[in-house]
Amino acid sequence: MVSITHISINKDVDETVVSALIKLPGFEDRAWFRIPAGQFPDHEAAADAFFVLGLVLAMGTDGRLSMDVRVSKRLIYNADAIQSIIVGWYPKRVRRIDHVDVAARDVDKPLIQGKKISCFTGGVDSFDTLVRNRHDIDALLYVHGYDVPLHRTEIREATSKHLKEVAQETGIELLEVSTNIRVFLNRAATWSVIAHGPALAAVGHLLSTRFGTLVIPASHTFADKYAWGSHPLLDHLWSSYRLSVVHDGAGSTRVQKTRRLAQEPTARDHLRVCWQNTGKYNCGRCSKCVRTMIALELAGVLADFKTFDSHINLDDVRELKLTNMSGRSFVKENLDFATEQGHLEIKEVLQAVIDEFDQSRGAVAPQNVANGGASVATEQSQLRAVEKRIAGLERKVDKLERLWPVRAWRKLRGRS
Repeated sequence: MVSITHISINKDVDETVVSALIKLPGFEDRAWFRIPAGQFPDHEAAADAFFVLGLVLAMGTDGRLSMDVRVSKRLIYNADAIQSIIVGWYPKRVRRIDHVDVAARDVDKPLIQGKKISCFTGGVDSFDTLVRNRHDIDALLYVHGYDVPLHRTEIREATSKHLKEVAQETGIELLEVSTNIRVFLNRAATWSVIAHGPALAAVGHLLSTRFGTLVIPASHTFADKYAWGSHPLLDHLWSSYRLSVVHDGAGSTRVQKTRRLAQEPTARDHLRVCWQNTGKYNCGRCSKCVRTMIALELAGVLADFKTFDSHINLDDVRELKLTNMSGRSFVKENLDFATEQGHLEIKEVLQAVIDEFDQSRGAVAPQNVANGGASVATEQSQLRAVEKRIAGLERKVDKLERLWPVRAWRKLRGRS
């Protein structure tokens, strides 16, 4: 059983610490959130936040949840729809909760009107939400421990520095929260496709004594029909009577958002998309960096963005690896943009990346029955995939030839 008990709210110098004892099957520890002083979360806010997290933890473990505090009636009501959606998406990863020992509050505090806080990482989606809603957002929220691990202090400091500069340049308040909750969520659910949306909503509930609306920037468009941890079908269901959760920006593709940001000086100075956490603000080599750089290059503005190299290496584009439909959709957007811009070299490389992914999943083009064999499109995609593999091997050989003979021999034998 997932058990959440002993929720506490304590002052610690210039922070407020909200914590709870969480017991999972085979694991037990205290989960905590550190919130800047002056936010004053109450026990109802904390109860709602941990209930949101408890749902995910219970669905990803043994399907049993117990809490020793009362929770928003609306959240408890919404829990059925939340489970139906997530279990419908991932029937082999999660399960419906068959035992819930959580009581509803008799009375909920009303929604706090007029104060809106938007999740902000410095990435394309959150920057786009900020730009479009600049005069309607009262504060920006960044959570340390979500996309950047807490122990990566150098990345945390660099990220925090840029976020503070964005806040200063836009005149919008920045709230930085830190937490260890991923230690628990990682044991029950995949972060990207299940956990990150409710994790953001949980922090919104902690801040609901001051903010009545939490905005979660969309990753994908309404046209993208596959599941994701933050989704227009799902995000609003994390709302209570005192907090409204809003999914924003699903009307635009990632390429459209990126092109809009080309006109924003603050975005040109501080855009951050990297998930590799290599020590650089943007590594320039991971899939998110490369996809973003492609869109900026095709728009003719890559050199204007200070947080990226001024040119893109086509070898890095060729090395793009797609692991899910989410990544494929972003590459397809870039492919369409390359076609629109008439950039044939990037178009060809991106098409090969998509073809290789589709073939790995068995998604080949329809057979040309009249021809009695594989269609021309299938043959071309297979040829591009083979050419990509050959090019990759040639690059590896070039690297080996630059090594000393002994090192090269060890490399070929698979030794360090």
